[in-house]
Amino acid sequence: MAVDLRTSVQRGVSRLRREINRKTSELASLKGDLKKHLRVFKLLGGNQAGRGRARGRTRRRATVDWNGVFKSLPNNFTIDDLAKKGGARRKSRLYLRQVLVRWGKQKKIKRTDRGKYQKA
Repeated sequence: MAVDLRTSVQRGVSRLRREINRKTSELASLKGDLKKHLRVFKLLGGNQAGRGRARGRTRRRATVDWNGVFKSLPNNFTIDDLAKKGGARRKSRLYLRQVLVRWGKQKKIKRTDRGKYQKA
């Protein structure tokens, strides 16, 4: 009984190895075909619109030095003044409000009036 089980398992292993080898060669063939097609596609001028950046990837911008932005602000300022500063130019108003709230929690600024702030 143990011999029959052992031979059965050996046959299964052999069958799986043959299948893996067959699939591996098929995969290598498909990869070769893909390379050929990509070469021809590139020669035909394909993918003109996507040049310069890979699809789905975005460039990461440099982080903003918010302490430097804070130091460059006058003692009394508005959110518009903040938006005009170097690193804050590309940020949305909502993000700038979040920065102001963070500075308020850190006791760096006080809100004097609606939309107006003062350095503490």
